[in-house]
Amino acid sequence: MTDKIILRGAQFHGKHGVSPEERVVGGRIIVDVTIEYDLARAGASDDLADTISYSDVFKTVRHLVEDTESLLLETLAYKISDALFEKFPIAAATVYVRKQPPPIRGVVESAGVEIHRVRETP
Repeated sequence: MTDKIILRGAQFHGKHGVSPEERVVGGRIIVDVTIEYDLARAGASDDLADTISYSDVFKTVRHLVEDTESLLLETLAYKISDALFEKFPIAAATVYVRKQPPPIRGVVESAGVEIHRVRETP
């Protein structure tokens, strides 16, 4: 499948990290989500009911970034991916989660993780 719905650069304040300061003060978490979903029906009908609302995707991501805590960005990325598969009938998801700026000594714009998952068929 090549059809995709993309949410790029969604910014939130989250308390994710291994240092106590990251979990108390928190910081900027930026998330990109790409989900694979057949858009042919929506393309023909021009009806929101035939697609996945990117607003609903955003709300799902926002909840997990702002209302949960994880030590690792890897864990947060998996939580987001799991929630997307649970809530939406998608074929695959790519989730890129990054901190900006990261808690690293030196000049680094952001640091993060990207995962790609495909729906398993029984």
